[in-house]
Amino acid sequence: MYEFSVEQAANNIHDHRTKEYFREVMNNYFNGNHRSALVMLWTVVICDLVYKLQYLKDIHGDEKAESILDEMTEFQEKNPANPKWEENLLKEVFSRTSLLEAHELDSLQSLHRHRHLSAHPVISKADILFRPNREMVLSDIRIALDSVLTKPPILTKQVFKELAEDLEKVKDLFADNNQLKRYLESKYFRNLNEEVSSQIFKSLWRVTFKIEDERCDENRIINSRAVRILFDRNRETLTEYIRNNSPYFSEISDGSPLKHAVFFLGDYPHLFGLLSEATREVISAKAKSDIDLLAVSYFLSKNIAEHIDLLVQLIKDDYQYSFGGKNKIHISHIKDLIRHAESAGIKNHINKLLIVMYINATNFDAADQMFSQFIKPYITVFDASDIQLLIDGIGENNQTHWRGRGDGDHRLVVERALEVLDDFDVSEYRHLPEPEES
Repeated sequence: MYEFSVEQAANNIHDHRTKEYFREVMNNYFNGNHRSALVMLWTVVICDLVYKLQYLKDIHGDEKAESILDEMTEFQEKNPANPKWEENLLKEVFSRTSLLEAHELDSLQSLHRHRHLSAHPVISKADILFRPNREMVLSDIRIALDSVLTKPPILTKQVFKELAEDLEKVKDLFADNNQLKRYLESKYFRNLNEEVSSQIFKSLWRVTFKIEDERCDENRIINSRAVRILFDRNRETLTEYIRNNSPYFSEISDGSPLKHAVFFLGDYPHLFGLLSEATREVISAKAKSDIDLLAVSYFLSKNIAEHIDLLVQLIKDDYQYSFGGKNKIHISHIKDLIRHAESAGIKNHINKLLIVMYINATNFDAADQMFSQFIKPYITVFDASDIQLLIDGIGENNQTHWRGRGDGDHRLVVERALEVLDDFDVSEYRHLPEPEES
C-alpha cells in the first residue's frame, strides 16, 4: 500500500468527525512521528466505533447498539480512569453486531497492543519506549481503515430496512442495471461480510418472491433487480445458503411473486434443484402454462437444445395458428435464447423456433410483427430445411399469406429459397410472390 493510497482511502471515511481526527494520524505518520501516530490511530478507531453505534441507535433504533453504549457509559462513569472499556467495546462490537470479522478483531487487537507499547514506558527494557517502525504503522493504518473507518455505519442487519426504503425511492432513477449496481455497491454492498450479505439476501427474497401486498407489488421489479445484483456478488456462498435453508427459500407465493421467481431461477438454473419438491412442481406447472415464462425456464431442460425443442413442440401442440398477441415470447427472451444457443455452439438450432412462431401467427398484426422481429433479421442463415418449413407453414396459415405486407416480406423468403433449395420453382406455390426481376 503506497502512501498516496492511504490518503485516497482516508477520503472514504464516512463520519466527518473521524475524518478530521484521522488527519492527525496522517500528519504524525508522514512527519515520522510513528509512536504518536499509533496512539492517535487507536483513539480514532474507538471514536469511530462509538459514532457508528450512536448512528444505529438514533437512526435505526438498534437495541444492541444502545445496549453496548449504555454498558460502556456505565463502566466509564464507575471507572473514569480505567481505559479497559475501550478493549471491551471492541469485543462487544464483534460479538453482538456484524460489523467486524474474526480476522479484523485479531488485527485490531494487535493495533491495541502496539498502541499500549507506544504509550507506556517499560522500565525493565533498555529502550524504555517502544519504537514502532514505519512499515508497522502503515500496516496498522490500513487495518484501521479497512476494518472500521471506511465501513458505512449501516453495516449491520439493520441495513435491510434502509436498503428497502432506498430502493423504493430510486426505483425510477436507475433504468440501467449497471448504474443500479454501482449505486448499491458504493452505498451498501461494498463492505458486506458474508453473514450480513446472507441476511439481506434472505430479506430481499422474502419481499420479492413471498410477500403479496400493495407496497411489495409496487417495488417488486426494483427488488428483483437488487436480488440479482446481490446474488452475483457472491454466488457460491449464497447458493450454499439457499441449500442450507431450502424450506425458507421454497416459500414462493403465486401470482406476481412466482412469475418473478421464475425469471430469477431462469438466470440461475442450478438453484431450482435446491428448492423443495412441492415448490418445483408448482413452478413447473406455472411455467408450462405461460409460453413466455417457459422460454426463460431453462431449469426444466437438460440443455439449451432440449429447451428450444420443448418450446417448438409446445407451440405446435397448444398454439397452432394462435401464437402472438397475448400468447407470445418476448423479444428479449428470444435474444437470450439465441445468446445461449450461440454459447453452446448450436446457433442455428434456434431457427426452427423462430419459424414455428411466425407460421402459427394468430392474426395479421402478430404475423407482421413476428416476421419483422424473428424472420427478416435471421433469414440469411436459414438452411434448406428451415426455408422449406417456412414456405410450407406460410401456405397453411392465411394469417401469414393474406396479410397486406405478405408479398413484400415473402419475396425475401423466395430469394433465400432460390439460394438454398435445389430446383426451387416459385410457380408451384400459389401463396408466394414472384421474385423481383433483376
